[in-house]
Amino acid sequence: MSIVYFAQETKTHRHDTEIRRMLEGGGLPPRVLRRSLAAFELLGRCEAEVHGTSLEKVHFHEVGALDSIVDIVGTAWALEILNVERCHASVIPQGRGFVKAAHGILPIPAPATVRMLEGAPVRMTEIEAELTTPTGAALLRTLCETIGEPIGIRPRRTGVATGTLDLTERPNIVRAILGEPLAPHDSGSVEVFETTIDDMNPQLYGHLTESLFVSGAREVFLTPVQMKKGRPGVLVTAICDSGKAHAVLERLFKESTTIGVRVRQEGRVELMRSIAEVTTPLGMIRVKTAILPTGEERRMPEYEDVKRIAQSMGRPLVEVMDEVRSFLQESARTTV
Repeated sequence: MSIVYFAQETKTHRHDTEIRRMLEGGGLPPRVLRRSLAAFELLGRCEAEVHGTSLEKVHFHEVGALDSIVDIVGTAWALEILNVERCHASVIPQGRGFVKAAHGILPIPAPATVRMLEGAPVRMTEIEAELTTPTGAALLRTLCETIGEPIGIRPRRTGVATGTLDLTERPNIVRAILGEPLAPHDSGSVEVFETTIDDMNPQLYGHLTESLFVSGAREVFLTPVQMKKGRPGVLVTAICDSGKAHAVLERLFKESTTIGVRVRQEGRVELMRSIAEVTTPLGMIRVKTAILPTGEERRMPEYEDVKRIAQSMGRPLVEVMDEVRSFLQESARTTV
């Protein structure tokens, strides 16, 4: 497991580029890095918008301090340790009143918090306290597939954390429930965005794809097409859950030259799956197990782990991948 060391905190504010550099140089697992960067990017964009500046120029004050960086990275890493693939949240409560911040006295909810929670279900209360911080709002919007929607799970473990502020109206706690889906497969719907582009620099498509994933897209792919007047173009397709639709659509318009996007909703049936670490002759590898409708299990090694082993051993990736898959198939037969 990678370990990240931080020096003693001496700064109370940082720029987005500095935080990104810290995280990318911290040896974080890929999914932990992706989730952490997504939270900071959303936070930075909303802070920049409410202060009328750019992401590059925005200063992270309280949230740029070391404890907030640890909050975000620690949350992402906890999810990784627990092999959590999906997060869901209840309706987000909001307090009222004012809070003292680096920019002076701000209303509750803070402007950046309100911006991040646009489109999400919230419950306004008469409690005079900041019940949802900007950091908390960023984590909820980037990690949770649904907010305030009914879900069915089989609870396995429960964690409770208490805050330092005593509230007379309600307990100041956050509760997390770790569980599994009730059904052997998930059925539902996804939002599909499509647009054809023929006037964008090809160098920008990589950044566009990455930005859409950061905004919450589950899938993004590019398809070459022929457009009117015989011009070659690119069909950009982004698929996401309904709770991420606003953020993904907003990012698609901002990061591309398109002036129109086709939107449709499609059904989805998804196999139940889990991830576990498996000891192989080549080392420890995360393995994803999917359960087919027949009850049969399909095991697939995580690409990043296999790539890491291939690079460390100086062997071709295709050889290592074949060896790991053969081991998994043999171990499955032995188990049966």
